[in-house]
Amino acid sequence: MKKLLSSGLIAGIISANIFIPITNAEAASISKAESLVKVAEEHAGALKWQISYELTKDIKYPDMKIFNLTKNAYLNAKSELEKVNVKDKVKLEKRLEDNAGIHYQRAMGYIDAITSGKKIVVKANEFNALYSKNPTSDVTEKSYHNLSSEIRKQAILLYRVYGKSTRDAILTQFKTPGENALQSSKNVITAKMHIDKLDQLIMKKSNQELVEEQVNTFFDSLDTIKDDAIIEDLYEAYYQSIRKDENFLKQENEIKEFFQKADEYANAENLEATIGLYSEEFPGYATLSETIEATFKDFDVRFETLDFDVQYILNNSALVIQHQKSTIDEKNTIETTIAYLLEKNEAGEWKFLDVIEESDESDLPEIE
Repeated sequence: MKKLLSSGLIAGIISANIFIPITNAEAASISKAESLVKVAEEHAGALKWQISYELTKDIKYPDMKIFNLTKNAYLNAKSELEKVNVKDKVKLEKRLEDNAGIHYQRAMGYIDAITSGKKIVVKANEFNALYSKNPTSDVTEKSYHNLSSEIRKQAILLYRVYGKSTRDAILTQFKTPGENALQSSKNVITAKMHIDKLDQLIMKKSNQELVEEQVNTFFDSLDTIKDDAIIEDLYEAYYQSIRKDENFLKQENEIKEFFQKADEYANAENLEATIGLYSEEFPGYATLSETIEATFKDFDVRFETLDFDVQYILNNSALVIQHQKSTIDEKNTIETTIAYLLEKNEAGEWKFLDVIEESDESDLPEIE
């Protein structure tokens, strides 16, 4: 009778038959993975020089064929290593990342930064063209913000670019011109934004204090702009906006009536009523009565307000530009443009507080 095999021996035979093929499969997988890692290393070795400004002395996309070969080889090797379950896997993964993965990731950061840089150039050119044509339009303002957004985006992408010299070169080629475009127009766009905010406050019927504070902020921003034509455009936009404010329109009508009274009192040579239109803080107020009385006595002058422009009303004070015609002795006529500062007293009455500027549009004739 044949001797029966022990249960332990049987188990050993079965175990050997099961694990020997798996070990062989692992060995084959390791060999394949190592081969794929080597291919990835070779392609990455070529790619790393494509993204080095120190070598190329140029900021441009790398050879995309080499990039794609590196990408595919790296991902293939990474995928194959997922199948490996032995201690050699750790070493191969580190080798793959150190010699291929790092250059692939750096290349992607480099490519993204250049792509963003090219967008900056396009957006900067678009903005410059729009700004040159109409610096205060809504379209120009939108273009400004689009350019600013792209520059901020690239600032984030630059952190992924390897090498200070490469980052600096990208900045010089793309970001700096874009920032220069923003900087040169910043004051104008800021003033335009202040008008937009003013318009929003008025449309929402916000507290009048907020509206007046925004008006003041807008006029402060005009002081930073040197181009008179742009200032005029911005003021026109402000003028259209402020005329939607019910409180402004109400006080503007009060000022209109004030100038009508000023003309009426002066033409009637009503000294007391005319003096009553001036604040006691008006320069030369102490002798103002004598001056006006002498004018009434010596000349026959008829005054007519042709038009006026209320530039702003802030804290019960107003800057008003008056265009006035004066007919002297019914023969000679002059037109003057006078900038007045008015104030509203506690009784709600407007008064002349100061004369800011005065200019004649024709020569004053000699009076004999």
